Amino acid sequence: MKSPPPRGTPAAEPGRLEELVRRSPPLTVSLSIHILLLLALALWVVRSRRDEKLVLDLSVASPEVVEAPEPGVQVVPQPEPVKEPAPEEVAAKEHFEEQSTSAPPPSPEPSNAPGAAVVEATAPVVGALLEGREDGRRAALVTAFGGSDATEAAVTRALEWLAKQQEKDGLWSLQGPYVDGGSQENRLAATAMALLAFQGAGNTPREGRHRRVVKRGWDALVKTQQADGHFEFTPPIPALHTLYSHAQATIAACELHGMTKDNAADEASERPARLALAYAIAAQGANGGWKYQPGQNGDMSVTGWYMMALKSGQMAGLDVPAESLERLASFLDRVAVGEGLRYRYQADEPGRQPAPVSDAISAEGLLARQYLGWRPGDRRLSAGLELLLAGKSFDWENDKDVYAWYYITQVAHHAGGDAWRRWNDRMKAVLPVVQVQKGAERGSWDPSGDEWGHIGGRLFTTCFCTLMLEVYYRHLPLYAEEAVQAAVTGR
Repeated sequence: MKSPPPRGTPAAEPGRLEELVRRSPPLTVSLSIHILLLLALALWVVRSRRDEKLVLDLSVASPEVVEAPEPGVQVVPQPEPVKEPAPEEVAAKEHFEEQSTSAPPPSPEPSNAPGAAVVEATAPVVGALLEGREDGRRAALVTAFGGSDATEAAVTRALEWLAKQQEKDGLWSLQGPYVDGGSQENRLAATAMALLAFQGAGNTPREGRHRRVVKRGWDALVKTQQADGHFEFTPPIPALHTLYSHAQATIAACELHGMTKDNAADEASERPARLALAYAIAAQGANGGWKYQPGQNGDMSVTGWYMMALKSGQMAGLDVPAESLERLASFLDRVAVGEGLRYRYQADEPGRQPAPVSDAISAEGLLARQYLGWRPGDRRLSAGLELLLAGKSFDWENDKDVYAWYYITQVAHHAGGDAWRRWNDRMKAVLPVVQVQKGAERGSWDPSGDEWGHIGGRLFTTCFCTLMLEVYYRHLPLYAEEAVQAAVTGR
């Protein structure tokens, strides 16, 4: 799908965490968390000395927010939107038509250079990033990171709607059979996005309420995969959509392998994931990014999806060359603006007008920086996130942009702290309410008025909204090992 368009703690003591989690029923988890909070309140009242290692606020995983990055940008719960320069917004719309791993390894103290994105070949691979999707953990993580019964009910309704849209051959379409289909067809992108939504809630071909839907989808998708790893459809996928779609399918394939690789009955998931990942790595351009065709100099929009494809491969335990990640980090330096708080669609070139800077593109860039090693205390990360929160207020009626929101949601979730609370408070209040509540399209989200909804249609909008509401457990937060352990163990 051509959209403007797609975590991690070290795998320390995985056996211990796994055993603790599986022995803790949801009631025990909930009870323990509430007891902790009551104890914290008691300690505060008597002014006892605070244990700095105890994580009582499960959403705080990063240092305090730094001062406002730019004059006039205020840190408030619902800041006024900051409009992008008009020429850049117009350019961004034009580019659209052209257009979860390792824990962050140790990095040096932030410098003034935009890059400083250190990628180490020895960065630990963390399959645990996908483990929040498992039964018995999702409920604890929803509570710990700010979700609610309403967000989970919205996910349930969305997946029911998506299941009804699966076609007889097992695939999905961007253009129907629902109303408000997209203006362009891309069945690979539609299928990949739907599978990502189902898998985000723990569904695999053998597990979960929608296991039969997921199995039919993968059986159909694997039949389209060629020997070199790419997916081929008839009629062909539009040329400008090809690599976007492949990245999404690669993420889905790697996720599935990561979720099922320990089950001997599901070993078949490795081959599609390995082939798709190999094709993705080979398609990297000379400047370290990805664009519309293999080997082209990349742009940030396409590259954001491939960053996640490579990191999903690592989550699944597949090999990703260190050189590929190092070249990706260099590409981010090329498209960074100033210190790296914001990002352009593509690198500047002599004689060409500078490419636009947008919230969606900048959020992709910051998410990539998080996965490639920027530490939670990095001033550029905090300041860049504040700019995103100031520019996007999650206004469904007047500023709907689910693509930008999807990336901002991930950046904020990984960052944690006050920035995440402010963003999440608005997101979880809006999305369940504006979801269609009755009729044939119950469980979906209306694409009208969305920045790209006229192109992607109802399935596009619904998949992105679903993925946002799965954020509490879809990928464990990169910087919150103690909070995650407290949530799933109750201590």
